[in-house]
Amino acid sequence: MTAHDVDTSDETATATSELAVDTRRALVQLLKGPLITAAKHPDVWRTVLRDEKILRSRVADVFLDLVVDDENQLAFTRPADTGDIDAPTVLRTERLTFMDTVMLLALRQLLLRSQPGERVIVDRDEIAEQLEVYRRHADTDPAGFRKRINASWTKLTKYSILSTTTTEDRMEISPVLRQLFDADQIALVAGEFQRIVDEADR
Repeated sequence: MTAHDVDTSDETATATSELAVDTRRALVQLLKGPLITAAKHPDVWRTVLRDEKILRSRVADVFLDLVVDDENQLAFTRPADTGDIDAPTVLRTERLTFMDTVMLLALRQLLLRSQPGERVIVDRDEIAEQLEVYRRHADTDPAGFRKRINASWTKLTKYSILSTTTTEDRMEISPVLRQLFDADQIALVAGEFQRIVDEADR
């Protein structure tokens, strides 16, 4: 028997999916992230609602939870609580700077003061003023500090935490911030930053 006589048909067979094409597209979008919204992804959003059960099962296969917020019409995935299992990292992670983190906390605080379903619009100068308390910790001049604020503002826009409005430098805070962190995480980070501010005041 020569090499040409070997039947390799089984090895080259193409696997097929049990999912419909639009369901597969929704699954890919959920894995790519950062989030799906009815406003930006109407077709995908409808598919997520229709096929939530199977999508929830498929993301669970790769150690993820599917979060579907019907009220705010958004969906995203996050790492599942796997207990003692050493689960691999699936989602792309972004290392947050000090400024990114304090800006997220400030935006989340504004969001939590609003009523569920209410749009929250924020001005860049308003956030910059709130974060001024951290400038001494950053040990930088006002222009350098504002540059770091602008960089974080741009990053959070890129990841859909902030969405553009019809007015320049005024953005809408995504309601996803209500669910990204639990109360214990927020308390821990906020407590650490308060310690930093207290030390700077001494």
